[in-house]
Amino acid sequence: MGKTSTAAERGRTRAAASVDGAVTAKGAEARQRIISVAEGLFSRQGFDGTSMRHIAAEANMQAASMYYYFPSKEELLWAVWENGGLELLARARTAAAGKKAPWARMEALCVAHITGLLDWRKANQLLFVMPPWQYPESIRDRVIALRDEYEQVFAGVIDELPLHANVDRHRFRLALIGALSWSLYWYRPDGDPPATIARQMLALMRQGVDGPVRAACP
Repeated sequence: MGKTSTAAERGRTRAAASVDGAVTAKGAEARQRIISVAEGLFSRQGFDGTSMRHIAAEANMQAASMYYYFPSKEELLWAVWENGGLELLARARTAAAGKKAPWARMEALCVAHITGLLDWRKANQLLFVMPPWQYPESIRDRVIALRDEYEQVFAGVIDELPLHANVDRHRFRLALIGALSWSLYWYRPDGDPPATIARQMLALMRQGVDGPVRAACP
């Protein structure tokens, strides 16, 4: 009798675990659906122009159910940005690890940054081009920490470069990332591809633009 009871208990435990697993999977799918819908609405309507009710309607959910997954719209924005930030962070690390020579690593990292940025969805682009003081205060520290983690990939590669002794590597990093990121505002799909732009920008910074003095044209 004791053995039968134990077997039955094990059966109930397995059944409960199966149900819990299905519930967990369903919850993860719903959470991801909310993030995807929110990303699209934030991109089209802006953060301020999008309400949790709008997101719930497009995600085919009850508005109250949204708060089970995200206690505020700011937390949902963080989830959108975190997804994009981790994606670009993985791209950067993979690119840097794929080359051995320092300048080759730097070039691969620049290409990964600019192609990722220009291929990205608008909501994720804001993570890297919006001034930190414009981040919602409740998530500001997390966003800055994610950006810092990303920039440390650049810092690590720049530390390996054979630069002149008087070059400030910190400012070099800021100038390089800034120049690459600013292409978001002037890039044209019918112009040079993002990878070409990245290589040209790095070449300009590596070689400098100072040349021999030329005589004025008569």
